Amino acid sequence: MAKNDLVLLDGILEQRSSEGLPSPRLDEVFEFLGLEELLKDYDLSHEELDAGWVDGRDDGGIDGFFTLINGHLLRDPEVFSWPKRNVSIDVWIITAKHHATFQQAPLNSLLASLPELLDLSLDKNQLRGTYSGLLIKARSLFHVAYRRLSVVRATLCFRFAYVSRGNSAIVAENVRARGHQIITLATSLFSACEAQFDFVGASELVALYRRTKKFSLELPFLEYLARSGESYVLLTRLDEFCRFVSDEHHLRRYLFDSNIRDYLGDNHVNEDIADSLCDPVAPDFWWLNNGITILATDATVVGKTIQLQDVQIVNGLQTTESIFRHFEAGGKVSASSALLVKVIVSTDTAVRDRIIRATYNQSVVEGASLHATDKIQRDIEEILERAGWFYERRKNYYRNIGKPAVRFVTPMYVAAGYIALILKHPAQAATLKARFMRDPLSYAAVFSEEAPLTIWPMIADVLKRVEDGLSQVRPSGQFERVFAGWRNLVSLLAVGHVLGRFDYSVREFVDLDSARITHELVAEIWNLIQRVKSNDGQPVDGQPVTVRSNYFVRRCCAEIGTANGVEGAEVVGRRRMPTSGRTIPKPSEDDVERVDTLLSRQPWKPGEHLRVAAQLSCKPAIVYAAIQELIARGRRLKQKDGIVYDKEGTVVAVDHERATFHGRTTGGE
Repeated sequence: MAKNDLVLLDGILEQRSSEGLPSPRLDEVFEFLGLEELLKDYDLSHEELDAGWVDGRDDGGIDGFFTLINGHLLRDPEVFSWPKRNVSIDVWIITAKHHATFQQAPLNSLLASLPELLDLSLDKNQLRGTYSGLLIKARSLFHVAYRRLSVVRATLCFRFAYVSRGNSAIVAENVRARGHQIITLATSLFSACEAQFDFVGASELVALYRRTKKFSLELPFLEYLARSGESYVLLTRLDEFCRFVSDEHHLRRYLFDSNIRDYLGDNHVNEDIADSLCDPVAPDFWWLNNGITILATDATVVGKTIQLQDVQIVNGLQTTESIFRHFEAGGKVSASSALLVKVIVSTDTAVRDRIIRATYNQSVVEGASLHATDKIQRDIEEILERAGWFYERRKNYYRNIGKPAVRFVTPMYVAAGYIALILKHPAQAATLKARFMRDPLSYAAVFSEEAPLTIWPMIADVLKRVEDGLSQVRPSGQFERVFAGWRNLVSLLAVGHVLGRFDYSVREFVDLDSARITHELVAEIWNLIQRVKSNDGQPVDGQPVTVRSNYFVRRCCAEIGTANGVEGAEVVGRRRMPTSGRTIPKPSEDDVERVDTLLSRQPWKPGEHLRVAAQLSCKPAIVYAAIQELIARGRRLKQKDGIVYDKEGTVVAVDHERATFHGRTTGGE
């Protein structure tokens, strides 16, 4: 290890600690940096890294546990796009310690827990060791993936890593022996798996940290057409395009951060693409495929190469990943075949979002996948940026352009804040999952066009102030993100304390003097919560002592009401985020087209989806999902209560038999 590598690494850690990334504590900063850099090629967001960060009490010697399927992190098996062939499961199990050497004790703990954690014949209730809920959840995700994909003969690879600030070149033999034992253990439990153990020290971490993402790339081409320097149509060789989108045998996933969908697995479209790539007598590839759409902020043609700045591939993820897998698996067929690539040069955010929405057509995409480009999402991003916050409506967008991570907020972060502070239901906020974005009722209730945009900067400000206060009072050894699970309840109690009431209006919240949420106030509220929790260690009145319990939340509100004269506690927990009560199915392409041909002209009358379902002899839910898909594609418009809106929210048609509307329409009927 170069002598100065440790100095450089410690400088990075100190800077991140001062910014609270993810907390002021150096050990937690080091752990998160290790996870971030080791998993860099997967381009995981902060929330995705946090999902697999399992360190804390009863962690079994494991700090990070991630299951990735064909490079995609498994977080929710119910909404994951499960592939049907050519499947690889990568399981990363990471131990990270802020030590200056590699020590045997952490690996002893790991070696003691792995035999039963990786023994999938054991149910979680049969485990002899005591393990945290985070670790059990991570294990269960791997268990689900292994069982579900066993029928497709998936390849399994374990990547074990021990990260420290030490020198990986001088690891003691007894410590290395533990690494070999862990490899032997994994391969004995899974006969057809691969296993690798790496010691990652200061030099390796610094090298990974220095490796930046390339958004300025060159693409060789065969032929091209250009128009006024703003648009290009290219034909490029498939093997050249594969090199363009990959780096050291990894797909540059960060090039797809603006894409409207993730990889959809082996659906019929991707299977057809794979078959055409493997067919030596198939027509030239670009005859059969709609091609790729690339957004760039600048493009220059030099000879037979186009130089692109700020590359984002906004359509063609399915094609790109299929091409990458073909060549990564050693495919030689189709290397010289041509691919159609459309390049659009624009720096206008609204134009770029409009292009993103308009350029997909090969695979069915749920409407919720397009929310990143909704007008309300763009409006929230703009109002937050004015207040100095960076809204990651497109995963890793601001991280990739170098904005300070301490000022990032995500849709899920502010959505939970909205539920806690505006709907006043912190128990529901604590259980919020990303799937709520797929439910049109839930999504519309939180990201409401009717709510004033000024609530969003205030929500971000309140949550961040509370987090900062919590970081000062949390008990030693209490893990940062676990402790932050109380963020939404503490925020509601703090706002109620400052305003003197919980039944405050939206306007009163917007006008809140957030500077009054001080470290001292947060500490006072935290102590109050502890008093309610204590109750001699027993559940409060037989109810669970958890932030997810609405009963417990109300007890805390009542307590602060009694102690500080805060009124209106009875409103807390009454106004839940609505849900449709069902999961919207994925319609097939045939479903979408058939529904489109039978739909009436908008505005539709009540029961339109039931009428179409009867004609097609299918379930109304399928028709409903197909209609949402058509709206997402821009082929139909949003309609509510007999009023039809365009993409910008302008009223374009009204069913006057249903709607009482006093505004002025533009266009339409």
